[in-house]
Amino acid sequence: SIKDFVVIGLIVFVVFFLIISAFLSFYTIKEQQQAVVITFGQPKIVSDAGLHFKIPFIQKVKKVNTTINGFTIGYDEKTEKTIESESLMITSDFNFINTDFYVEYKVSDPMKALFASKKPVNILKEIAQSSIRTIISSYTVDEVLTTGKSEIQAKIKDLIIQKLDIHDIGIILVNITIQDAEAPTAEVSAAFKAVEN
Repeated sequence: SIKDFVVIGLIVFVVFFLIISAFLSFYTIKEQQQAVVITFGQPKIVSDAGLHFKIPFIQKVKKVNTTINGFTIGYDEKTEKTIESESLMITSDFNFINTDFYVEYKVSDPMKALFASKKPVNILKEIAQSSIRTIISSYTVDEVLTTGKSEIQAKIKDLIIQKLDIHDIGIILVNITIQDAEAPTAEVSAAFKAVEN
């Protein structure tokens, strides 16, 4: 009968709902992760690795990788091609130079990394590019190419850390290194000098 069909359908639905709920009630945090559990809009950090329980459909879990990550500035890591809009800069003696960097960072505060800004890594990249240009512009081309690399890296790192402290976006700079520094092609130099003149 229709009544029996409805009862069977209801039982199947309840069993299915309970299975899904049980499946959604657990989550795992790996050694190099932390999680932010959100309950009715209230976030809480969970940092212990292992299996954890959450209330399905009420609590949401956002996992954050806390290992050291990195990105390049001035070149594409996959194609190994120079990105001159990032790498080309001017030195204190008005020479042009292509400089490539590798930036290493990690999440220090998962809550801020998720909620303080929409794209914290993009903010870090903009801060890094600005700091690089500021410091490179105070050195001669010879210093950038040869003797000044260590000092330049250290000053850039200090400046980025200062700016990150102000922005407080939940990520910290681990290290920044100059990968390569060389004079740009003659055509690029000529074009930029024409614009400068």
